[in-house]
Amino acid sequence: MGNTIARIGPADGGRLGLVLSGGGARGPFQVGVYERLLRDRRFADGPVVLSGTSAGALNAAMIAADFSPTEMMEFWTGLAEDPPIVASPRLFRSAFATLLRIAWRELTRLPWHLPSALARAGRRARYYWPPVPGSLSAFAVDYLLTTRFDLVSELLDGMREPFLAETSRLRQRLADVFGGKRVRARRRLAINAVDLHTGGVVRYVTGPVPAVPASEYVVVPAITVDMLAASASIPLLFNPIPLGARLLWDGGLLVNTPLAPAVALGAERIVTVLVTSRHRFAGPLHTMGEAVERTADAFLENAYNVDRMLLLERNRLARRHGSPYREVKLYEAVRPLYDRSLFTAGSYLDFERSAMRAMFRAGQRAASAWLEAGPALDAIEPRRDVPASASARSR
Repeated sequence: MGNTIARIGPADGGRLGLVLSGGGARGPFQVGVYERLLRDRRFADGPVVLSGTSAGALNAAMIAADFSPTEMMEFWTGLAEDPPIVASPRLFRSAFATLLRIAWRELTRLPWHLPSALARAGRRARYYWPPVPGSLSAFAVDYLLTTRFDLVSELLDGMREPFLAETSRLRQRLADVFGGKRVRARRRLAINAVDLHTGGVVRYVTGPVPAVPASEYVVVPAITVDMLAASASIPLLFNPIPLGARLLWDGGLLVNTPLAPAVALGAERIVTVLVTSRHRFAGPLHTMGEAVERTADAFLENAYNVDRMLLLERNRLARRHGSPYREVKLYEAVRPLYDRSLFTAGSYLDFERSAMRAMFRAGQRAASAWLEAGPALDAIEPRRDVPASASARSR
């Protein structure tokens, strides 16, 4: 990734857009970044345009409604003291009933299927001999997944709820925080979600946008708490949110760092806040936790890289004579400084008060480092396998 150092002065103004990614319980990191930016004279006026997804949508809405960083942290720590979600009794009741039904049926059929079942089990058992600690559990899972995955599928189909926890209390909490079902935004705001029926992105925006795909942008007089809950409703973990004819889930599925709405709403320079570090790992992974974290981080990083490359390519086209596009400054993203003790796989869902305060402080440190580094403007780095002269000719 290439960059140039941008020393911001009075002539480097323009409508500031702030884009906040999804990240679950890492949301307070963004609050720490915002708090530190406000203490810098170059960003003291705050953003004019905000665009967010999931946890970033909640933070974007609070900033748009002129919440202070202290008030934003009161919201996040309030989640720790009284989590506004309730696990679904129907899910676990139906899962238990389905499991009992499968177990009873398999036991009654056992006399007839025992010889073939033993033969199949024997073919798999040879891979776990001689036994070591954990072999029995590994063998049981192996047999289930390779020989009787139909039972897993039947169990999933028998679970009569498509989510683990219900979020009606979260919507009520948001209504309490914003003083009603609507966000009284004093800045342009975009909230991003995914329609689970169509698989398409839905962008709710509070300002006019230029000619863009009508299926994506929905201009609304105000963002509602249902839109925020939808953007933050992690698939399978939380229930989807019905909104009109749509059934919505977390926008992080497809658009975790929504740059496009910020551009559409008139931002002339954009600061993006990510919750993934740029630490380059070396060597093998040692734990399942590391594997989960790197998988989640890679997913979120890829989503950002797709969006940033589209914007940087748009900037390149904007420099052509007669182009219909305008150039938008994109700063290098603000992201965590690597801290393996804090940014673990579990930190995406760790809403414990002390963990969120640590995230806030990490955001302050990251923003300070970002400001001291320039901040830097993002740019497309020439391909290393193409000679510079050839790269110039291709343009």
